[in-house]
Amino acid sequence: MSSVKLLLVVLLGCAACRPALAQEAQPLAGASDCRFAAIHPAPMGAPVWDGACKAGFADGQGTLSWRDPAGKAYKLEATLAAGQVAGEAKLQLPNGAVYIGPFRDGVPDGRGYFRFANGTRYEGDVRMGQRTGTGEALYANGDSYKGEWKNGKRDGTGVHTYILGGRYEGGWAHDKPSGPGKMVFAGSPGREMAVIDGRVPDRPATPIAKASYTLKEDQLRTSSMILRDVAREIPVPPNLPYDKLSAEQQATVKRWFPALAPGDEPPYPLHGPAPFYQTVQRIVSATGQQGSISVYVLVDKDGKPASVTTVGQDKEGLPPEVNKAVGMAAGLIAYKPAMCDGQPCEMMYPYRLALTLER
Repeated sequence: MSSVKLLLVVLLGCAACRPALAQEAQPLAGASDCRFAAIHPAPMGAPVWDGACKAGFADGQGTLSWRDPAGKAYKLEATLAAGQVAGEAKLQLPNGAVYIGPFRDGVPDGRGYFRFANGTRYEGDVRMGQRTGTGEALYANGDSYKGEWKNGKRDGTGVHTYILGGRYEGGWAHDKPSGPGKMVFAGSPGREMAVIDGRVPDRPATPIAKASYTLKEDQLRTSSMILRDVAREIPVPPNLPYDKLSAEQQATVKRWFPALAPGDEPPYPLHGPAPFYQTVQRIVSATGQQGSISVYVLVDKDGKPASVTTVGQDKEGLPPEVNKAVGMAAGLIAYKPAMCDGQPCEMMYPYRLALTLER
């Protein structure tokens, strides 16, 4: 029988993916009796248009396919009028991204929508193929950002809301908090702090604990006398409750919570996350499924799960029924509640896993 190893993945945020679109205009392309305006990047060889032609130009609804000089494939689904994109169109990029919206001079430009291969979604202003202006992004880990952008990066003023609670409001430059702002803390409402460059005082810039732990099976299999791995690359001992973790290990857990106030404690599995990992191993062993999943448990002030949300990655996600089973397993675990100003409070706890079968 197969066993499963779980690789714990801490999502550090999703970097913006820049569409591979050139910026320089190209002359008319296509056959002499069915031309169309410039496309970007410039095609290698003859593009293929499967729609109609009129008065020497591509005209009407169809799909334009081509490859760039590196051999990467692009596909534009659009309605053309005299060879120009009319209205909104859909562009499929070779890195897995998709753009839906208006075009100008063969480049996405206007109020549009991007879906990136890493699961990030964006809706807002687009200028010459880049997110520039105002818009809103929903990241694969559940975080969101609403505000100003420049050349595909958060730049200007905006609000980043964390799925684990709290938010940062203020200035941004080159995709990072910059200048004056405020941090609204997770947990009890009404708590906030003025910050510079998004930094909360007395909060380490990087995780402290560098160790990695492995969780073994809880019993031998009949076909083997070796206990196999259930989970690897766990940053803190999975069998210990929060109060038994060292100060460095507790600091590592706290780093998972971007808007945790100084002195607060996050929620945590009452007996450590090991029981959850072992349950997930049995689920995935039974189904034979592999993939990535994030599970967010809203733990109330009594330590009881108030809700469970599962998020699977676009290309490596698990089937819905497996997501549901894993989420139910997380909701059956007992938790230590978060502590805000010394009092129990409601806060989210994350499990972020990559599940694989090991034979």
